[in-house]
Amino acid sequence: MVPQNIVQWISQNYPKPTVDPDWLEACYQWILDELHLNPASQLDEIIANVETQLLESDLGDSMLRGTGLPTNLAAQNNVRLRGPPVLVEIVSITEIASSAFSLLNVRQTRVDREDLAGLGEDDAAAEDEGPIPRYPRGMLRMELSDGSVTLPAIEYRSLPQLQLGETPLGFKVYLCSLTQSVYSVELADGT
Repeated sequence: MVPQNIVQWISQNYPKPTVDPDWLEACYQWILDELHLNPASQLDEIIANVETQLLESDLGDSMLRGTGLPTNLAAQNNVRLRGPPVLVEIVSITEIASSAFSLLNVRQTRVDREDLAGLGEDDAAAEDEGPIPRYPRGMLRMELSDGSVTLPAIEYRSLPQLQLGETPLGFKVYLCSLTQSVYSVELADGT
């Protein structure tokens, strides 16, 4: 049985969507069994591990359906989300301010460099080619999901922590209400 302090901490820090109690119980048991932590004296470590597991999980597995974003969100126009922050994950990410040609060129260069690195070429030759190129960065289009509802999103302002080719799918962000009609993004990993 998950201690009430952990359940309260989760509901205070991650109010929407609601963490699945079965997932939380299994996570708690795994932490106790694998890490051999004592709930009486190491509660802070247990909470930190639960949070890590939550942020690394697929929200479709760890959250209750229908407790995050409104379920009919995709069918509505001009919706204003209100309420507590909503934890979502990036399920797709695309650069929309750069041409497909330039994105393809960077991708090909990155693939070529990875292939050469696998051949064991010497470090001096790798340094001559310079650093692996980054994708051009203008504006990102994403799909965000709370585990059951997916919504399209576009950067209003650049979020430098998000980089095409570096930000993994499944990266967690918070949608936080600033005003009645504007939502901001807070990265859930603490950056």
